[in-house]
Amino acid sequence: MKTFTFDMIKKKIDKWIETDIIAPEDIPSIELYMDQVTTFMDKELSDTKRYDDDKILTKTMINNYSKNNLLPPSDRKKYSKDHIILLIYIYYMKSFLSISDIQTLLEPMTENHFLGSSEISMSEIYSDIYDIEQKYKVRLKDNINDVCDIADHEFPEDSEYLKTFAMIAMLSYDIYAKKQLIERLIDSVKDDEISKEKLKEAKENAKRKEKSAREMARQHEKAIRGMKIN
Repeated sequence: MKTFTFDMIKKKIDKWIETDIIAPEDIPSIELYMDQVTTFMDKELSDTKRYDDDKILTKTMINNYSKNNLLPPSDRKKYSKDHIILLIYIYYMKSFLSISDIQTLLEPMTENHFLGSSEISMSEIYSDIYDIEQKYKVRLKDNINDVCDIADHEFPEDSEYLKTFAMIAMLSYDIYAKKQLIERLIDSVKDDEISKEKLKEAKENAKRKEKSAREMARQHEKAIRGMKIN
């Protein structure tokens, strides 16, 4: 049985939550084969494993992500820096989001920014978000330490389990509330994409109707000319 005291837990919190996202400059700019991609991800994200035999990324996972339209297909079995960026986001999001939600969220990214399809590259987006996350991490640590202090002062000194349970309960509520918000934000992205699709469909229908009207007008004019000749 573990004999961790709550004071020991408090001392380890900063280390436990020190999970760095892969720095932009550490992502290879050259294309990699699948084995190289899995090796890179396993090396860079090994600290995020709970157990030693946990898998960060496998060939099967990559193939499934492609089948589910989370990841564009490789180019002659090679994966670009943009592929790796998407895989990093997928890795972190899959622990609390469904595959369909991740697909909804990343689809505009792959359509608008993948492999230089926009003025703003995926590398630039990743770098900007990385900088924001580094600043936010300081506030996140402060928040978690506040939760720990609240739990510590809520119960008597010898109530190690209750203090730990209180901390877990508060963090769980925090995760629940943020997950609810994330899902609603994804729904707003989905609704926006649906609106774009409906707008596109409406424009195409209008073009078809306009083309049909012009064709009918030509046929009508042709018929009138035929009547005049007769």
